[in-house]
Amino acid sequence: MSRANDPHYPQWICDNCGQNYGTWYKKGVYIGPPHHCATYHNGTCGACGAVDVPVTEPRDYGHLRAKWRTELKDNR
Repeated sequence: MSRANDPHYPQWICDNCGQNYGTWYKKGVYIGPPHHCATYHNGTCGACGAVDVPVTEPRDYGHLRAKWRTELKDNR
């Protein structure tokens, strides 16, 4: 299912989830565009559920990998 059609795809994610499940990170190393900025606000992470943490849109991490849900469950 594409993220556009997935009602459970998070609108906001925390930095930890972005680095762990975003496509712009590989084994903890940033591999995205050399110049990128993101705007954060305090909220709830739609992936891990962390509350009152800085969150931004998943696109700021290159969107989440296709198997992010499985990876998240495996890391809990």
